[in-house]
Amino acid sequence: MIKFFLFIKKIHFVLIFIVLEAVALHYYAGSTSYTKARLVTVSNHVAGGIYAQLSGLNSYFRLKKENASLAAELAAVRNELEGYRREIAGDTTLSAADSAALLDSATGRKRYEYFTARVVNNTITRQENYITLNRGVDDGLQADMAVIADGGIVGHVLGCSEHFSVCMSVLNRNFRTSGKIKGTDHIGSISWDGLSYEYVTLSEIAKYAEIHTGDTIVTTTHSSIFPPDVMIGTVESFTLNNATYYDVKVRLHTDIAALNNVTVVKYLDAEEIDMLEQSVGIPPSR
Repeated sequence: MIKFFLFIKKIHFVLIFIVLEAVALHYYAGSTSYTKARLVTVSNHVAGGIYAQLSGLNSYFRLKKENASLAAELAAVRNELEGYRREIAGDTTLSAADSAALLDSATGRKRYEYFTARVVNNTITRQENYITLNRGVDDGLQADMAVIADGGIVGHVLGCSEHFSVCMSVLNRNFRTSGKIKGTDHIGSISWDGLSYEYVTLSEIAKYAEIHTGDTIVTTTHSSIFPPDVMIGTVESFTLNNATYYDVKVRLHTDIAALNNVTVVKYLDAEEIDMLEQSVGIPPSR
């Protein structure tokens, strides 16, 4: 109790000031109708500003949930689109060219299945970087499924537990996949040199290829993991190596350092193709 009175004594000037200010404001507010209206306007302005800030904060904290919801909706739309393509591929009224453009008309089957996941761990500073996702076997994931985000490649699944998956990042010295200059048939190998998290290298592009800074690099049909024509990045620069092929510096389309929600893609024919190729001694492709 003594401490309480000592505390009051210590701040009594502040308390007196607050009381006097309250009395003054009360007197001022009740003096004329103009001052009343003025005070109401000011208080509304202040309260409105506070509510706006709180609303902004609430919106910010809802972003992760909204992003996850949008990613799930996108995966559902992609799966539905694959179903429509399958139906269209079986439509005998379409020409062979139109059907092939929509789906692999030779089979008429659904080729890809899409899943959503959230990144729970991600490294970019090592020579061998990995990504951990919050989805696993119980959610339909398995090894050798592609991981994409923002329309660009991220990596591929290495292994799964019941509820989590570990993926090899594109920022891994062991990562390999095929890539090509969009709109051409010039195909090369995508790899990472271990230097910058913003760039990968496209090598073995024939010297006869027409290549320009800013050209788009995409995945190819040669991969048993990634769907074709997924963005890899854009050409930053290129050099002619041994006068036979180009080494191309590619700026990644996806910001690997800022991953949050990703899409995992299962190529439904991959297992059958891999088994067939292995049976005749063809090394696996990525």
